Amino acid sequence: MRRILFVFLLLHSVCFGQKNVNYKIIEESKSEGKLIQSKSTYFTLSANKSASKKYFPSEITIKAVEYKDPYFSFVFSSFHPDSNQNILSSSKLVDILMNLQQPIRFNLQHQETAVDTSSLRKEILSKARNWQLSDDAAEMVRNNVTVGAGFLCNKLNYQYLDNDLIKRLQSGPILVKSERYQLIKDDKKNLYLTFRDTSGLSDGELVVDKKTLQPIMLSRRSEHIQDDRSFITTAIMQLLDTNVSSTYDQAYAEMLLSGSFVSKALYTDETIDSVKVMKYITKNEAIFTNDRTFVQRKLDLLQRIKNYKLYDLSLNDVPINLLSGTHHLSNFLYNGAISRDKFITVIPLLDNEKRYNWIQNVLYQQLGRPAATGVLSSDEQADLLINHFSEIEKQYTYPMILGQRIIQQADNLSQAKKLLEELMNLNDAYWNNGNVGRYALLAYQRLVSVDPDYTQQLLKDIISRLTVLYNADKTEHRNITRAHLATANYLAYQMTSKRNKEDALNYLEKAALYSPKNQAETAYNSSYDIIFLKSKKSYSEDYLTELAAGGKKDVALQKYVDEFLTVQGTSYKGLRDFYQHYYPEQKFSEFFIQQVIPQLPEAPDFALANLENSKIAKADLKGKWTLVDFWGTWCGPCVAEMPKLNSFYEHLKTDKSRGDKIGFMSIACNDAVDKVKNFLAKNNYIIPVLMSDGRVEKSFQVRGYPSKYILTPGGKLITMPFGFDWQPLLEEVATF
Repeated sequence: MRRILFVFLLLHSVCFGQKNVNYKIIEESKSEGKLIQSKSTYFTLSANKSASKKYFPSEITIKAVEYKDPYFSFVFSSFHPDSNQNILSSSKLVDILMNLQQPIRFNLQHQETAVDTSSLRKEILSKARNWQLSDDAAEMVRNNVTVGAGFLCNKLNYQYLDNDLIKRLQSGPILVKSERYQLIKDDKKNLYLTFRDTSGLSDGELVVDKKTLQPIMLSRRSEHIQDDRSFITTAIMQLLDTNVSSTYDQAYAEMLLSGSFVSKALYTDETIDSVKVMKYITKNEAIFTNDRTFVQRKLDLLQRIKNYKLYDLSLNDVPINLLSGTHHLSNFLYNGAISRDKFITVIPLLDNEKRYNWIQNVLYQQLGRPAATGVLSSDEQADLLINHFSEIEKQYTYPMILGQRIIQQADNLSQAKKLLEELMNLNDAYWNNGNVGRYALLAYQRLVSVDPDYTQQLLKDIISRLTVLYNADKTEHRNITRAHLATANYLAYQMTSKRNKEDALNYLEKAALYSPKNQAETAYNSSYDIIFLKSKKSYSEDYLTELAAGGKKDVALQKYVDEFLTVQGTSYKGLRDFYQHYYPEQKFSEFFIQQVIPQLPEAPDFALANLENSKIAKADLKGKWTLVDFWGTWCGPCVAEMPKLNSFYEHLKTDKSRGDKIGFMSIACNDAVDKVKNFLAKNNYIIPVLMSDGRVEKSFQVRGYPSKYILTPGGKLITMPFGFDWQPLLEEVATF
């Protein structure tokens, strides 16, 4: 269908002597009503005036692009660079910049469309060298641009478009290749056509100027199903009356790409080079002083090379609005020395999460501290947050101030109780957004020795309120409420343990129940509460120890097993220590192999190629306790731990007794074979590597890199959380 439209444009350009034809295409992809991708491309179709015009008489030039990918928060605009977001985080940027102002020359030859791929490749490689793109990035962009060029130019093939076709459309619908065209209106000026693919998956409309055959409008809609999800793609093409001014700037493109992860410009070998970074900053600073992307990249790079002195100076000098949505804006606040005007400017630029974290965890610790002349004190900052900004800032801050006043009035019990009553009576929005649980529990801890009867009822009220909130809350603060509930129930356990053992055990059970079982249930702010409330991350072991001490060791053991099956890596030590303490007459190794391992899930099946292109399957790893590592050469933490992994594997190769029991296999994800080989060779690493097929990491439910798993000799799976010290566990179970 698009062939017809572009053909009309080409005919008009060539046959009617018009030098340029300008148009715009808007393409959108949606799934389940949500936008996945949006792209607006501005083209110019013209005659080729270069030396190759004899063989390729026509050319297409992409003048401007606007691109959005909501999932990755990627926004690029040729027209409005100040609106660009996260453009350095995706390789999409390379394709976009490589395409801008890049002529695509072609020739229509009956059924075939010949594209001048030779000159196109040369120009792409020239730009790649100038931008110092890594080899894999250069290869990727070369393939993407040349394939895209062929795809675009093939749409210009007009072998079936002639006068006879237009006449036959007057008599009824006509099937052209796989699409059925119908003329629905023919007025003095325009022809109006509809089309539908015979598969029924796409359809659209086309309006063409009757006299010149110049298209006025094109609309296409297609739908397909993938992974049980429905995807809808739309494309709308419109003729433009005016030229689109070129927005391509070679210096801007070089600044972006040479400072991005796809370029080697700032590296020596695989290590970032501080000298090159400073040259990059000096070269671009005067030109792009107020460019959001450059300013943010500059600050990122200064942190990476650990030039914190220059980072702090730069942070204070740059326009604050350019830091919106970044961690640099939070750092600006963390530095502390800030004027009233700057404070009022900064706060609205923080997203809700960063604003909440700064207020609850940084400002809270600074309350009451004096400030230098001309600088806002923490108390003045809190006052502004409550009285100058919106309701959300007040919700974030007011409970904290009430909590502070309660602590200060602890010796004046009647006044402290009044303030506590106000704190407890705050509505749900304040409890959820203002971290009221923290300040209520801090007040309880301060007053419990002053008035035990009052604080006993207070703690019950806190637990009651937190329980209702936790059950109703679906926001990001739910896990904070969960942690407060665990701590509140533990405090109730401590309060009642001497006078009512049964009630105390019930409280302790709830403390264990609300304790986070994995990273997904752990709130970031809980780490601060552990310090402020002197609480624990988990009360599970306290509960199970209490059960065993009360003669219910079998019940406690089953709960330890259940916890291991839920959180396999971190809970192993607790299970082992409990069993060895309460069942000294039995072997833990036998219990673990016979009773626990069979309850673990089966490891997913896989069959992947190694670097020599031989297939290795899950079945080939059976018989040993095998560490499986998911990694990538692009992953900083993966590369950083590679010496340890390589040393581990070398010892397995030299120590036969260990090597017979322990295996190791790594799986490189989102990587290229050549890059992995070069990485290993350069560092003299000998670890075995399988190349991911793009599915294995999904079947293992890999959420980040590096990720490690232990496969038992029988093929069961032990999952380990990120950062867990896997080696002691692996070494121990291999002796069973």
